[in-house]
Amino acid sequence: MRSVKKFSCLPLLVLPIVACLGCGAPIAWLVAQFAPPQKIEPVYEFPKNKKVLVFVDDLLNPVSYIAVKNDLTKKLNRQLTEHGIVKDVISYDRLMDLKGAMPKFNQLAISEVGNKLGADVVLYVQIDKFSLKDDEESPLWHGNFEATIRMVDVDKGRLWPKDRPSGYPVEPVKTPTQDNLSTTYGSELASQLATMMADKIAKLFYEHEVTVHTGWE
Repeated sequence: MRSVKKFSCLPLLVLPIVACLGCGAPIAWLVAQFAPPQKIEPVYEFPKNKKVLVFVDDLLNPVSYIAVKNDLTKKLNRQLTEHGIVKDVISYDRLMDLKGAMPKFNQLAISEVGNKLGADVVLYVQIDKFSLKDDEESPLWHGNFEATIRMVDVDKGRLWPKDRPSGYPVEPVKTPTQDNLSTTYGSELASQLATMMADKIAKLFYEHEVTVHTGWE
């Protein structure tokens, strides 16, 4: 009885594969289902045993939701330490204390900010775009977060990237358009964007796996 059941099920497995022959997209999808995850190497090896300041800055593109800088910093600090990328980080609160105590804070170089806080290296995150809606008058939410990063040694100057003066562009993160009337949804969406961006940035510095996507669903 067991052998009969096994062979009776075989057409159910073979027929979809045969049916797919001659149509490229389904075959690509089928292959992707059995393909192992791809390993992604870090784009840059973070300096070892250094105290790091994550400096999220919106000086060039001020954001309307200021709390996202604090949120992104804390989440990125957590990612960097949990994955063993860095050993020690400087809190966002200390950065804000320094900014509040220095009227000319925005005139400081990145390396000077890091040096004043006792950091060895600064991971500078420049916010290029942050929005929760495409149109502030619209009831529809559509999160968008874009950033550029660079790494600066407080003594030696820029470490990475040296071939891109404006910094390394992080893959933008976006959320689907959503109609939500909750009074707290804006802060929830901002937190979601910060989580996604922290994940994108951290993964640039450690090996990880990604699932192969064919673009066909």
